[in-house]
Amino acid sequence: MGFDRERFAAANVAGAFGPRRLYLAALDAVFIARQGVGCGVVVREGGPVLRVVAEGAAGRAVEVGCDFLDGRWWFTWADSGRTIGVVEDPRAVADEVVRVLRVEAAR
Repeated sequence: MGFDRERFAAANVAGAFGPRRLYLAALDAVFIARQGVGCGVVVREGGPVLRVVAEGAAGRAVEVGCDFLDGRWWFTWADSGRTIGVVEDPRAVADEVVRVLRVEAAR
Protein backbone atom coordinates (compact mmCIF):
# COMPACT_ATOMS: atom_id res chain seq x y z
CA MET A 1 0.00 0.00 0.00
CA GLY A 2 1.53 3.28 -1.13
CA PHE A 3 1.00 6.82 -0.02
CA ASP A 4 -2.32 8.17 -1.29
CA ARG A 5 -2.06 11.97 -1.35
CA GLU A 6 -5.78 12.49 -2.10
CA ARG A 7 -6.85 10.24 0.75
CA PHE A 8 -4.40 12.00 3.08
CA ALA A 9 -5.84 15.43 2.18
CA ALA A 10 -9.42 14.16 2.53
CA ALA A 11 -8.65 12.93 6.06
CA ASN A 12 -7.93 16.54 7.08
CA VAL A 13 -4.77 15.50 8.91
CA ALA A 14 -3.58 19.11 9.14
CA GLY A 15 -6.82 20.03 10.93
CA ALA A 16 -6.52 17.08 13.25
CA PHE A 17 -2.97 17.82 14.35
CA GLY A 18 -2.43 21.52 13.66
CA PRO A 19 -2.15 24.40 16.14
CA ARG A 20 -5.92 24.88 16.43
CA ARG A 21 -6.38 21.32 17.70
CA LEU A 22 -3.34 21.62 19.97
CA TYR A 23 -4.66 24.78 21.66
CA LEU A 24 -8.13 23.26 22.08
CA ALA A 25 -6.53 20.19 23.67
CA ALA A 26 -4.66 22.47 26.11
CA LEU A 27 -7.92 24.18 27.06
CA ASP A 28 -9.58 20.78 27.41
CA ALA A 29 -6.83 19.80 29.88
CA VAL A 30 -7.65 22.85 32.02
CA PHE A 31 -11.30 21.80 32.14
CA ILE A 32 -10.43 18.21 33.04
CA ALA A 33 -8.95 19.52 36.30
CA ARG A 34 -12.21 21.32 37.17
CA GLN A 35 -15.36 19.95 38.70
CA GLY A 36 -18.82 20.69 37.37
CA VAL A 37 -18.08 20.68 33.65
CA GLY A 38 -17.41 18.12 30.98
CA CYS A 39 -15.97 18.73 27.56
CA GLY A 40 -14.56 17.24 24.42
CA VAL A 41 -13.38 18.21 20.99
CA VAL A 42 -16.01 17.82 18.25
CA VAL A 43 -16.06 18.81 14.60
CA ARG A 44 -18.34 21.61 13.43
CA GLU A 45 -18.40 22.84 9.84
CA GLY A 46 -15.20 20.95 9.10
CA GLY A 47 -13.16 22.27 12.01
CA PRO A 48 -12.57 21.29 15.62
CA VAL A 49 -14.25 23.08 18.52
CA LEU A 50 -14.32 22.33 22.23
CA ARG A 51 -17.85 21.62 23.47
CA VAL A 52 -18.14 22.48 27.18
CA VAL A 53 -21.16 21.22 29.10
CA ALA A 54 -22.36 22.00 32.60
CA GLU A 55 -22.34 18.72 34.51
CA GLY A 56 -25.80 17.20 34.71
CA ALA A 57 -27.24 19.68 32.22
CA ALA A 58 -26.45 18.72 28.63
CA GLY A 59 -28.69 21.55 27.45
CA ARG A 60 -26.31 24.07 28.97
CA ALA A 61 -23.35 23.90 26.67
CA VAL A 62 -21.10 26.28 24.79
CA GLU A 63 -18.60 25.66 22.03
CA VAL A 64 -15.18 27.27 21.98
CA GLY A 65 -13.22 27.66 18.78
CA CYS A 66 -9.68 28.72 18.12
CA ASP A 67 -8.81 31.19 15.37
CA PHE A 68 -5.76 33.00 14.08
CA LEU A 69 -6.69 36.69 14.16
CA ASP A 70 -4.51 39.78 13.83
CA GLY A 71 -1.31 37.76 13.89
CA ARG A 72 -2.01 35.57 16.92
CA TRP A 73 -4.13 32.64 18.09
CA TRP A 74 -7.29 33.34 20.12
CA PHE A 75 -9.97 31.23 21.75
CA THR A 76 -13.33 32.32 20.36
CA TRP A 77 -17.01 31.61 20.88
CA ALA A 78 -17.68 29.15 18.06
CA ASP A 79 -21.19 30.46 17.38
CA SER A 80 -20.23 34.12 16.96
CA GLY A 81 -16.46 34.20 16.42
CA ARG A 82 -16.08 36.75 19.23
CA THR A 83 -12.80 36.42 21.08
CA ILE A 84 -12.66 35.06 24.61
CA GLY A 85 -8.94 35.28 25.27
CA VAL A 86 -5.49 34.47 23.97
CA VAL A 87 -4.30 30.88 23.82
CA GLU A 88 -1.43 31.69 26.18
CA ASP A 89 -3.90 32.02 29.06
CA PRO A 90 -6.21 29.00 28.93
CA ARG A 91 -7.08 29.26 32.64
CA ALA A 92 -8.57 32.74 32.20
CA VAL A 93 -10.50 31.50 29.17
CA ALA A 94 -11.81 28.54 31.17
CA ASP A 95 -12.89 30.93 33.94
CA GLU A 96 -14.88 33.00 31.43
CA VAL A 97 -16.49 29.93 29.87
CA VAL A 98 -17.58 28.66 33.30
CA ARG A 99 -18.92 32.12 34.17
CA VAL A 100 -21.03 32.14 30.99
CA LEU A 101 -22.30 28.63 31.71
CA ARG A 102 -23.37 29.77 35.19
CA VAL A 103 -25.20 32.80 33.75
CA GLU A 104 -26.98 30.51 31.30
CA ALA A 105 -27.92 28.16 34.15
CA ALA A 106 -29.50 31.02 36.09
CA ARG A 107 -31.84 31.86 33.20
